[in-house]
Amino acid sequence: MTYKQAAQSALDVQDASNLSGVVFSFAKVMQAVCDESHRIGKGTAWRNSNPIVTMYLLKLGELNGCDSTLSTFYEVAERECQKIVAEE
Repeated sequence: MTYKQAAQSALDVQDASNLSGVVFSFAKVMQAVCDESHRIGKGTAWRNSNPIVTMYLLKLGELNGCDSTLSTFYEVAERECQKIVAEE
């Protein structure tokens, strides 16, 4: 999976209803995020705060029933994922 595909997956998974499916998808996406961080010389902090990761974590929280007051994080992460997908 490419980094761009991982960003698209983060956007697509927002319609998911199966927590375990999201987790399995997240594992594949996380590998792409790690590969990208190595490619560009970034570390753990970059991976942990990556917008793709944010989108997955917010979706998992939603499916778990956690009330999210973090809508700003979602909006920022969504815009950043859309930018990644749009890059050539």
